[in-house]
Amino acid sequence: MNNSTLTIKEYTEVDLEQLNDITVVYCRLSQDDGNTGDSNSIINQKKILSEEIAKKRLSNPIYFIDDGISGTTIQYRPAISKAIELVEMGKVKNFLVKDLSRLARNYLDAGRLTEITFPDNNVRFIAVSDNIDSDHQTDNDANLLPLKSLFNDWYSRDTSKKIRAVKQAKAKAGEQMVSIPIYGYMKDPENSKNWITDPIASDIVRRIFNEAKSGKNLTRIAKDLEKDKIETPSRKILSFGKSPITRSYSPYGWHRGTIARILSKMEYLGHTINGKTRTKSYKDKKIIWQPKEDWLIFENTHEAIIDQDTFDIVQKMRQHKRVTSSPRFKAGHENLFAGLVFCGTCGCKHYYCAFEKNGTNLDHYKCSKYASTIDRCDNPHYIRKADLEELVLLELNSLIKQINFEEGEFLKKLEHKFKIESSKQTNKHRQKLLNDERRFEEIDQIIQRLYEDNITGKLSDERFMKMSQNYEQEQSKLKDSISAVKQELSTQESQSMDISRFMQRIQKYTNITELSVKIVNELIDKIIIHKPEGTKRNRILKIEIHYNFIGNLDK
Repeated sequence: MNNSTLTIKEYTEVDLEQLNDITVVYCRLSQDDGNTGDSNSIINQKKILSEEIAKKRLSNPIYFIDDGISGTTIQYRPAISKAIELVEMGKVKNFLVKDLSRLARNYLDAGRLTEITFPDNNVRFIAVSDNIDSDHQTDNDANLLPLKSLFNDWYSRDTSKKIRAVKQAKAKAGEQMVSIPIYGYMKDPENSKNWITDPIASDIVRRIFNEAKSGKNLTRIAKDLEKDKIETPSRKILSFGKSPITRSYSPYGWHRGTIARILSKMEYLGHTINGKTRTKSYKDKKIIWQPKEDWLIFENTHEAIIDQDTFDIVQKMRQHKRVTSSPRFKAGHENLFAGLVFCGTCGCKHYYCAFEKNGTNLDHYKCSKYASTIDRCDNPHYIRKADLEELVLLELNSLIKQINFEEGEFLKKLEHKFKIESSKQTNKHRQKLLNDERRFEEIDQIIQRLYEDNITGKLSDERFMKMSQNYEQEQSKLKDSISAVKQELSTQESQSMDISRFMQRIQKYTNITELSVKIVNELIDKIIIHKPEGTKRNRILKIEIHYNFIGNLDK
């Protein structure tokens, strides 16, 4: 066999079923090895191994390459998994690697292969750079092999610790930790670390959020995108490493799961979100999702595609089922008030009950505990959806009319409800806060001078203790006062912001002729259904509407 004419194909290019006595030529390069020098590159591994094959005249050489994949586990390496499968089928005669670390950095994996799998299947194992050849192995070689594997394992562990520390530092600094921006964004050509909006994909993201906000379910959104021939976010994916593979399904094959993932991403608000996932260890690559409170959120790091109000409304709506799935009914049985209706007696949520009789829509809401055998609600009330729509529509239009004609009086009512102080009173609080903070700093300086006078003998210990205690007591009271004023100002600011946000939402409407999912969820936080008074025609049903940000206006 002449080295200059030696041609070796990759395992994906040949029919392995028709071959026997295969020589597995295994090459691996992890992302972590990428900067360690040319000796570990795939090209140089191929060169070294092809020379060894020509020298030893080995039969049927086939390349098995895992490019850009860690050697800590075999489980996530497709090429070596296929090679081992062939070994266990008895089709492999020789197994070549550049060195033992290319086979595995995990001590247990390397030991299992070199001491059990290969010998049991009569496979000759060669690690060229380590001078290991199982056909010419001495006792010393056999003793050193486990030690080499153990050193490789230690190296992998230490490297993993260093890489994890670097990644954690970058994550805490607010750097983007993903190599590919999420759908809707792309890398800035002038600075690859920054994200900019993709003009086409960002419009699709806005469309998805707006359709979800209007009440369209995820499956319907996906089908409409497919119908309009909108390409999916991942026509191509990265398989394990650097080589893209094309999925076999339609490029327009959107799924509800894809829509759900897009709707859940806070990155569309313009924020960088780090620390969402982790792995157990350098050997176990299983992804573990972290609690949301442990995420690292860096706000306004790139251009937002979705505004906060739209995002919040969509998250709230996704918590509840919106349309009945019963095949008995035709269209029109939409759960308009999904997740918003509660019992005024027990406080539990009302179930939505889709019902038809003789072609008439009799959808209604009833207390979820009324039919319960444990802790049953004694309030047998229910309300038809049509009646609830009528009452809510009446209340909303009445409120809109009041705001349009008496906005000043309405704002005064809200300020009174939240006990929001006048700007003059607020300014007094801010001035008091400023004075208290200045005095707090002055006391720090005074105590420092007293301490210095005490050290130099200008002030006796007794006098120093008495004076410092008095100042520390005053400082303690100032600390409590500062905290209380800050809390009060923060509450006032938050309540003023809530009023402003509600006014921005409701002032978009001048007269509502028909309720929609979007209108209901933009304006209403919850609806409480109280126990009806009277019977039959004299039956009076009272509802209590709690609006987003401002609550119930009757209290």
